[in-house]
Amino acid sequence: MDDFLTLTQAEFDELKALQRTKRWDWPAVFSVSPRDGEIWPYVRRGYTPEQEREPVSGLSRVIDEVAKRYLKLRSDGGRFFIHDKLAFYKGPAVGDPRHLIVIFKITD
Repeated sequence: MDDFLTLTQAEFDELKALQRTKRWDWPAVFSVSPRDGEIWPYVRRGYTPEQEREPVSGLSRVIDEVAKRYLKLRSDGGRFFIHDKLAFYKGPAVGDPRHLIVIFKITD
């Protein structure tokens, strides 16, 4: 699988705008369901009850592609993090290492 994903700055800004709850540490955080591939933005720490999930699948080519790649790496889904230059996931325990999903190549 290609480790790079080319996107425009406008697409990256669009992805960040999908957030419901801003975090000081990451531009964007999402979760994806392994059952149906549904994607939703971060709302709270830990498990997000279904009634609090606001689906964003199909609203951004980039977030859809990152989620698809994430599920190939980790079939049980879960939370993934968007940084200015890459997307990654962490294991379930505090202090678990980060695992690369994709590196962003942002164009004008």
